[in-house]
Amino acid sequence: MEKSKGRALWERVRGRYSARRVAAMLAAVIVMGIGVGLFVRGSMGADPYSTLNLGVSSKIGMSFGAWQAILNIVLLVAVVFADRSMLGLGTVGNMFLVGFSADVFGAVFGPLFPAEPGIPLRLLLTLLGVACQLVGCSFYVTADLGMAPYDCVSYLVPNRTRIPFRVWRIFLDVICVAVGFLCGAAVGVGTLIMAFGTGPLLPVLNERVAKPILFPKKK
Repeated sequence: MEKSKGRALWERVRGRYSARRVAAMLAAVIVMGIGVGLFVRGSMGADPYSTLNLGVSSKIGMSFGAWQAILNIVLLVAVVFADRSMLGLGTVGNMFLVGFSADVFGAVFGPLFPAEPGIPLRLLLTLLGVACQLVGCSFYVTADLGMAPYDCVSYLVPNRTRIPFRVWRIFLDVICVAVGFLCGAAVGVGTLIMAFGTGPLLPVLNERVAKPILFPKKK
């Protein structure tokens, strides 16, 4: 009996952490890091959480990846005590690979573009950053291997209070953007697109792009 239960548990774990889903998650968080690197070069704003971390990291003289890892660890500790069910391998991947990928690709992009790019190039870089963030986020979410600490916090309060998720998430995002802006991070069209475009666009990408690739229908 115990052996059959153990085998069933192993099959569930192996099914969840399939090579396809793990590879998709790892690629997704790296692509999201590329998006942040493009946001930095475009200097027209980033998603709220990246805006916070870009501002604070520049203010204290620390790399984006290092600071984001520290903040993620702090948030993770809170989540571990509150609700571990939202955590998984994807949590760890997001915690570290997004930030450090942004550092690496930011350094790569530096010599490729002018130090002060014109508005058309900045807009193009920002839109490419948005595309990377949305596509990466879609595969990350669809792989379903654990939430990022910031996303976990977004669900913890609504799950334990009467505060609606949307109200709490908007509040968190506004705080992130405000603190990032006060610390010197750029806020602009990239921030607006990520703030208002993620909700409508992400479900479409999930259904039409990520799910068919990660969970192809058997013929």
